[in-house]
Amino acid sequence: MTRLLFTGARDTIITIWLVVTAVFFLMRLSGDPALLMAPIDAPDEVIQQIRQRYDLDEPIWVQYVTYLRRLVLHGDFGTSLRQSESALARVLEVAPNSLILAGLAVLVSLLIGVPTGVLAAVRRGSWIDRAAVAAATLLQSMPNFWVALMMILVFSVRLHWLPTGGMRGPESYVMPVAALAFLTTARFVRLVRSSVLDELGSDYTRTARSKGLAERVVVFKHVLRNALNPVITMTTLQLGTLFGGSVVTETVFAWPGLGRLMVDSIGYRDYPVVLASVTVIGATFAVLNLVTDVIYAVINPVVRYE
Repeated sequence: MTRLLFTGARDTIITIWLVVTAVFFLMRLSGDPALLMAPIDAPDEVIQQIRQRYDLDEPIWVQYVTYLRRLVLHGDFGTSLRQSESALARVLEVAPNSLILAGLAVLVSLLIGVPTGVLAAVRRGSWIDRAAVAAATLLQSMPNFWVALMMILVFSVRLHWLPTGGMRGPESYVMPVAALAFLTTARFVRLVRSSVLDELGSDYTRTARSKGLAERVVVFKHVLRNALNPVITMTTLQLGTLFGGSVVTETVFAWPGLGRLMVDSIGYRDYPVVLASVTVIGATFAVLNLVTDVIYAVINPVVRYE
């Protein structure tokens, strides 16, 4: 377990460093950062001040070392050009909103997708199985933005049941969470169904049945223990994906989250906030991967003692 934690922590640090490095150089490939951050009609004096403020008049390798030093020692991504506050503070201010939204969507998907997938596998070939597969296929084929717009049209414009957007109360969570959960639920249904079917056809399942164990005992005591292992990976993967990839949903519902902040920052050419946002998302993915490895080690003795 100690070796696993050490290896995981090392890989997490390397991943974060690679993300930071990639973001740094990709932003410079898009052109002079000073020109990107400056107003469109800014005079040369203003552009030069921006270069001096962010050390952009130095060689690229000096900029990179300075950037890493400030980031490692002080967590300093610079100051937001739009709101004149720390870029990292601005990102961390809205990141919990995205994390809550993603967490609720994944929770809803698990509560619906896992039982549905298990039931579809156990009742393979029945109308329940066919309905579950058809529903999952349909949900996966619907674009996220279309689902969000249809929800607003029906539940806000026509029925006046829910607010069109914002984060003003519990009712504000319903449509954004549902819009994100549609696709994720479909993925869980298909994954769990496939995994349970594989385990139902395994040798140890046939052995358990030959001993006269009830089908319920076989499924819940033996099959699910192994069949749900891939769900752990899918859960953390979907949590990270929704945390950093819910740009469309947050924009449509005017949700004050990280995705919307990134879109606004790109539009306002707020270079430091874009850097901080992408780095936080990459770091979140890396940490979630480490958490997944630790959970696997806890539930699987083979992994724990390797």
